[in-house]
Amino acid sequence: MRAGIVAAGIGGFVLAKRSIDKKRYENMKHREEVLIYTDQRRMASLPQLDVSKLKIVQDLEIEMMSDMYNKMTTACNKKCIPSKYRDPSLTKGESVCLDRCVAKYLDVHERIGRKLTQLSMQDEELIKQIQAEQ
Repeated sequence: MRAGIVAAGIGGFVLAKRSIDKKRYENMKHREEVLIYTDQRRMASLPQLDVSKLKIVQDLEIEMMSDMYNKMTTACNKKCIPSKYRDPSLTKGESVCLDRCVAKYLDVHERIGRKLTQLSMQDEELIKQIQAEQ
């Protein structure tokens, strides 16, 4: 009887984990689609660049993403993992904290990117209007 309860509990946990993993995957795919769409819009609005300038833009983007990743890693580790830990592996609480921290960090990063893109496009429109009036 007890083994049946344990098996049912484990089965429920596995199903819940699969459901969470599926939702994470769907959220990740949605974020990826939004980022691709945003990048395509941004690239379409950029003037045609020669190869050397495009390489500089790519290098800057890689540097910015690397910086964001390092800041996210540092912030989430500082928040979720105590400095004096005893276990060599993450506890369940630490794993959940890290997962949520990274999700929030990426969500905020995406929102800020969208807002900056929007402000940049508004500035470009304003510049065009001013130039048209002159």
